[in-house]
Parts: sequence; structure tokens; C-alpha cells
Amino acid sequence: MECPFCGSDAVVERRVGRRLGGALGSAAGAVAGGSAALSGGEAGAALGTVLAGPIGTLGGGLSGMILGGLLGAVLGGRAGEDAGAILDERVLDPYGCTDCGRTFRLPLCK
Repeated sequence: MECPFCGSDAVVERRVGRRLGGALGSAAGAVAGGSAALSGGEAGAALGTVLAGPIGTLGGGLSGMILGGLLGAVLGGRAGEDAGAILDERVLDPYGCTDCGRTFRLPLCK
């Protein structure tokens, strides 16, 4: 691929939308996972109590909360990256030339 402005072949994918979407999605997913973590913590505490008594309550509750938050962050990050990829394609300039510093997108129709 060549830069349409200077003809250089030093063209890179910028992925601005994907990176931003992934970061925002991870943050939102972690927050949403927090509410799931509370119910996961309650379920883990109940199971831990049955299996290991009072110590199991604490361990089960903490592990349920951690897993809920992590799962929310991972799923939110993935969804954010997918949304950001669409943003890159349709709105932002997904390519940049490292020689002249300009950004551009490929034409949709040739």
C-alpha cells in the first residue's frame, strides 16, 4: 500500500478506534462486572460455606467477586474493540504514513 499524498510505502494501520473502544469497553465491563461480582461473591460465599466453613465463605466470596470483575472486563474489552474497529472503518482514517505524517482511508469504490 502506498500513501496517496507522498507515494511512500511506509504506511501503518492506526487502530485508534479499536484501542479506544477496547479501553472504554474494558472499563465499562469491569464496572458492569462489579454488579455481577456481587452476586458471584454471594454465590461463592454460599458454596464456600458449605465446602469449607467460615474460611471458605471469605475465599469463595473473594474468588467470585474477582472472577466476575475479570470476566466483565474481558467481555467489555472485546465488545469495545469490535465497535472501535467499525469506527475505524467508517469514520476515522485507519491508515497513516510515517514519512509525511498524513492520515487517510482507502476509497470504498474503485
